[in-house]
Amino acid sequence: MSLLAYAAKLVGLSQTLHRWRGVIRQLDAAQREKVAQYADRIADTLARAAAALARLEKNPGSARAARDAIRELGRIAGYIEDIVNALEQHLDGRKLNGVKRRLDQLATREPLLSAAGAYTRRIERLVEAEGYFRALADGLRT
Repeated sequence: MSLLAYAAKLVGLSQTLHRWRGVIRQLDAAQREKVAQYADRIADTLARAAAALARLEKNPGSARAARDAIRELGRIAGYIEDIVNALEQHLDGRKLNGVKRRLDQLATREPLLSAAGAYTRRIERLVEAEGYFRALADGLRT
């Protein structure tokens, strides 16, 4: 899967989770805080991945920047899975299956950094997803 496709899937997942705020707000305070913390971690991870891609854009041969981007993006599926597990009792099976299917797609073993260059659009997608997760976390704490 290309990095652009991966980033697009992340944006789709972040939009879905953002739309679930109504369901998530029905959780007790401790559960809402737990989901908010996961959303914060995802947003922080997306910010680090975008920074790594910006470094890679400046120096396409940087193995360290490529490793950093892949490592950060790899964490996200685990965090989203944690959110889904926290919500399992509160969402219908169809919604959960849709997110689990998307998570399986994110867990692909294909290289994410398939083509050098054109990182700007990919970085914008990651920043967009970061915004959705920050909004989710903020909304759960108000």
